[in-house]
Amino acid sequence: MYSLDIDDSQPIVPRGFNLDTLLRYVSRIIHSPLTSYLVVNALSQRLLTSSSRQIQPKDKIAAAAALWTATTFVLPSICRLSARLVFRPTTVNWNSEIVVVTGGSHGVGLELTKRLLRANARVAIIDVNPPPDFGQQFSGLCKYYRCDITDTSNVKAIADKIRADLGDPTMLVNNAGIVVAKLLLDMSDSEVNNVIDVNLTAHFHLIRQFLPAMIACNRGHIVSIGSIVSFVGTPQASTYCASKGGVKLLHDSMRREVASRYGASGIQFSIAYPGIINTGLFRGLDLGQFFLPTLRPDSIARAVFAALESGKAREIFLPQTAGILPLLHAFSQNARTAIVNAIAGGDVAMANFSGHVKYAGKQKK
Repeated sequence: MYSLDIDDSQPIVPRGFNLDTLLRYVSRIIHSPLTSYLVVNALSQRLLTSSSRQIQPKDKIAAAAALWTATTFVLPSICRLSARLVFRPTTVNWNSEIVVVTGGSHGVGLELTKRLLRANARVAIIDVNPPPDFGQQFSGLCKYYRCDITDTSNVKAIADKIRADLGDPTMLVNNAGIVVAKLLLDMSDSEVNNVIDVNLTAHFHLIRQFLPAMIACNRGHIVSIGSIVSFVGTPQASTYCASKGGVKLLHDSMRREVASRYGASGIQFSIAYPGIINTGLFRGLDLGQFFLPTLRPDSIARAVFAALESGKAREIFLPQTAGILPLLHAFSQNARTAIVNAIAGGDVAMANFSGHVKYAGKQKK
């Protein structure tokens, strides 16, 4: 029986010499009592130039303690309370949630499924491979549906079966994805079609199946798993990059379409833009561990689960420093290429790719 134990004690971005770790330590230093004392001491030195009054060390310590308490506890608490008063908090009752997870038998999808089952949600796993045995305890909560999501008729049949078995899904996580790391001119027609169909076209058909019921009750949450390459193309991965760019625009279009045309503002749309995930899908690809360190599957799953649990739409960049990628489009094409090559070795990053060749195009996240 497969264990559902999870360990969320580790930071989402792995420890090591990378920019996220560096920023994490900088944040701790900024919010430390020592920094508060240095600020108070600097201010007291300036006051001495305009006043003859000597500030005693004990007064400096008291002021530093007050500053540290205010910035570390008081102000954040006030901000959280204000947010709760202004924005109505949304609570998710997992017992009433029916979640569809594509690619839920492996990697990110499996880690997310574990968290959903522990929360007592009902989960429908759509995958070409069966998930591990979760045991009798969760047999009533988790159902597996073998489905080729590139086959529209198969998707429709499985959607009907999910509705018959579990009811209308309230959450959809489009997670399944594949990559064929070849030059475009070296790819076969079927390889091109498979990447686009799994990574992008399937999103359209799955949303079309489950969105109507969400609109009817003005409630639901749809999550798309994009990629950092949604913003930056990479040689030898043109189909993957194009499909993930399409996922981004589908997400943007649908969240606005559902709210403005159907008036269903209660339906949330979230999207994740992860970097390289250590599932084997991108084995051999190294974008540089300082700016874009390799992530664990549970890191993405934790962030997606938190978005679902919050009941609010989120844009998730992992690592967080990847959030600067949309700014690259403020530069010219040549400047973007130079920046990406300098940061992540963009043009040659896929040269040593060896990920998941054994699946011959049916890889999952």
